[in-house]
Amino acid sequence: MNDRGMVGIDLIVAIVLVLAAVLMAAQIMPSMSHEDRDWRLKQYMATARATDNLVQDPGDPGWEGKWNASVTKIGLVYVDDNGTVIMKVLNASKVQSLMGDGYLDSYTIKRWWEFPNSSISETERDNASRSLGLEGYTFYMQLYPFGLEGFNSTPLINNLTDRSNVSINDLTVTVVDRYVYIRNGSNSCVYICDTNNKTVHYRLNLWVW
Repeated sequence: MNDRGMVGIDLIVAIVLVLAAVLMAAQIMPSMSHEDRDWRLKQYMATARATDNLVQDPGDPGWEGKWNASVTKIGLVYVDDNGTVIMKVLNASKVQSLMGDGYLDSYTIKRWWEFPNSSISETERDNASRSLGLEGYTFYMQLYPFGLEGFNSTPLINNLTDRSNVSINDLTVTVVDRYVYIRNGSNSCVYICDTNNKTVHYRLNLWVW
């Protein structure tokens, strides 16, 4: 009788322990999910603000001329002769100041860019992180023609997936894209155009992790 009583007590204790573990897990998991949602939301908002700054703001006056020193605000937007900010129309010289000469597509003869790339110094990377509000994050972006017939996108994909150059964390990355035009100021076509003088649409992708 005493043995059977002991077995019953052990079973009850085991059941209580299991129930306690289940209750603790039920309390902890929502907290973990909340924390997960919180940092993902913060990361997404930081990514969205950075892309908004790039395509809707001209940045500090003359920032491209002091790029190797210190910059507080980067913006790629074109400003006309009257001082009007043309949102989602990028200034080609600002793009080149930030991202370098870029890469030339051999078929369409159109350029695409990435940041960071091999020509970007560590100081420039740090300046970009700070001025885009991405301190504490790692980021990578590409600017390229979108929907342009014959454009070879393979180099973009290769550069994006080359883990020796861009070590994107697939589990924590946030990506935001924006669609823009690039002003080049030529007489025949004020924007970057194709061979038929049709304006080329560009896409800016920003990955943050």
